[in-house]
Amino acid sequence: MHVQRFSGRAADYLKGRPPYPEAVVDELERHGLAPGSQVVDIGAGTGAATLLFLRRGYRVIAIEPNEEMRAAALGFGIDARPGAGEDTGLPDACADLVLCAQAFHWMDQPRAWAEFQRIARPGALIALLWNNRVQAGTAFLEELEALLHRHAIEDIAWAERIEKRRWPGMQEAHFPNSQRLDFEGLLARIASMSWMPRSGTPEHARMADDLRRLFERHQRGGQVEMPYDCVLYWTRRP
Repeated sequence: MHVQRFSGRAADYLKGRPPYPEAVVDELERHGLAPGSQVVDIGAGTGAATLLFLRRGYRVIAIEPNEEMRAAALGFGIDARPGAGEDTGLPDACADLVLCAQAFHWMDQPRAWAEFQRIARPGALIALLWNNRVQAGTAFLEELEALLHRHAIEDIAWAERIEKRRWPGMQEAHFPNSQRLDFEGLLARIASMSWMPRSGTPEHARMADDLRRLFERHQRGGQVEMPYDCVLYWTRRP
């Protein structure tokens, strides 16, 4: 994983990243995930997906290689442990669900997939999850996309290249999701992206000025809406 890409971004993650919809858990339960069973959340970050399952009564181990992100998860009382998608440090056949939310694209995918299968019990579910930003459809979203391209610190086409359905036999489901954000929330959401300037840098200050002008043009009642296509891919270990 690209561990250091997310150093210095934990606070922005906590403030700006969207939660995952409850429908994700509902969908997996329809496909046999039993309430109260063991979930392993790999590349857990600050624990957004972990908390979704904990609130529904699941036992969850969160694996996160970045120390700052892991510390934020520990602050919620999460069982967050050091490790990576390619090497979780967990025993064989220990999970009823192996979950990887918003992180699989940063991993060595063949090695990570082999590790997911190793720690999954026979018949367990393996799931990949993303909150994908909707990038068009309103003037706000289209102007925001142009702003991201102007201020990105690396090529967005590379940074957002994600092979999601590489593995055979995966099913998929889509769920609408959205955030209502004030300016500070929107700024944190943008700064949480690993390819945007980090908080506290001159580049971030310039981006924030540009973003404020965009926000003021489109805010209603002091907020803007950020819609997402939440995509779940899953399969079952033989």
